[in-house]
Amino acid sequence: MCNQIKTVAFDLGGVLAYQDLDLLTEEELMLFRVYMNRNDILDKELIDYAHKRMIEIYLKIYKLTSEAILTFEMLNDLKIRLSIWTNNIQEIDNWFEEVHLYQYIKRENIINSFYIGVDKPNLAFYLRALELLGDMPQEILFLDDHLENVEGAKRLEINSKIYNIDDSLSEVVQFEIKKGGYYENNSVR
Repeated sequence: MCNQIKTVAFDLGGVLAYQDLDLLTEEELMLFRVYMNRNDILDKELIDYAHKRMIEIYLKIYKLTSEAILTFEMLNDLKIRLSIWTNNIQEIDNWFEEVHLYQYIKRENIINSFYIGVDKPNLAFYLRALELLGDMPQEILFLDDHLENVEGAKRLEINSKIYNIDDSLSEVVQFEIKKGGYYENNSVR
């Protein structure tokens, strides 16, 4: 008998959201690239300036996919917890506020590498996520658009699926949670 899926964990970029860099000015694009590559750049003043501008840049370029809210509502109706597992920067919290994400996902269910100090696909990321959520690995469905992140989660026996943003998120999630035993265990059709 399969364990019931209790939590669906989504990667942010490439699964729930996408970046539209075409909306940036040349300066904003340069600052975005500086900040994303800050570990390789020696100019501390430039990095500090880019950091100050990240909130407005993130609010401008990150867009929630059209299927994200539909999928959140479906999972909330099924009483399945939503979680986000992301390698991101602190400033993404402002975007979460802006798009009203906390209406669907509790803050404590957002696992951001910025706050836990380790990135996916490091096993320590997944171990910390499991600890914070309190679920067994088999009770989680994790979707990510990077194969190495999916493989990292699978090493801990987390139900994991590579996701292509061109696929229907709600259909993929429905199929995977049915496969994971949710429907059979709850007599939901």
